[in-house]
Amino acid sequence: MSFRFVQLSDMHLSARRTMFRDNWEQVLEMLAADPPDLIICTGDAVLGDPDVEADHAYARSQLERLPVPWRIIPGNHDVGDCRIAGGMDKRVNEARLARWARHWGEDRWAFEAGGWLMIGVNAHTLNAPGLPQEAEQLAWLDQTLAQADQALPIALFVHKPLFMDHPSETVEEQSSLDPEARRRLLAAFTGRRLKLVASGHKHQYRAFDLDGTRHVWGPSTSVINGVPQAPDWGLREVGFVAYTLDGARVRQRLVGRDVLTRHEAYLLGPEDGGPGWAPIPA
Repeated sequence: MSFRFVQLSDMHLSARRTMFRDNWEQVLEMLAADPPDLIICTGDAVLGDPDVEADHAYARSQLERLPVPWRIIPGNHDVGDCRIAGGMDKRVNEARLARWARHWGEDRWAFEAGGWLMIGVNAHTLNAPGLPQEAEQLAWLDQTLAQADQALPIALFVHKPLFMDHPSETVEEQSSLDPEARRRLLAAFTGRRLKLVASGHKHQYRAFDLDGTRHVWGPSTSVINGVPQAPDWGLREVGFVAYTLDGARVRQRLVGRDVLTRHEAYLLGPEDGGPGWAPIPA
């Protein structure tokens, strides 16, 4: 029997700013009309500033409206960007991780669903010098995989793509995991049945196979980043991804691009959630 789940990503919700709520309401309507078995959110639940407490509370209240069980991992706008090769001034630290824990609970998880092992990790502590959560997460991942049924296909969820073109990349790129973070993560899955890697962050839709693993970039439900002439690896559209798991086979499709509003971040000033997404002064 097939198992259906949806990947939502980069919702960018705010308690005080109303931009992108139109798309969020339509996403909720579509999910209610055709509910999947599970929803997984691959980060950036809050609008822009990881330190705006009210945005975390508001985003959590919105995800509670989802019609089926859901899980979430943090994005850079939720806990601060990666300490290595991050693109934001605000980087991940213990205070921001504690805020995430207060509002959302765990930042990593593993469970079985649909005959698969689903694993979500915090991309921002995979290579985070000075943070104890770095070693804790890697130890947890090794233990989780050691204890898991080795026959299960694995779906990995991480906010940032593992790489832009190939895992052999050596250049640090804020749009993907840095080379050391990627090496550490992939090393844990050596010899395992890693069949799907689902990420967000790029606000683009992309799906490709490499060495027996399907890589999917989930688009943002809210807004498209970058100017139109910027280089793209995927499709610059809003929407979400619907998956069907049938045995070890995975199928995916982009949903919502014909319904949701194609908000463009470059047309918005910081006061409206555009480039920089500066917080409203208290």
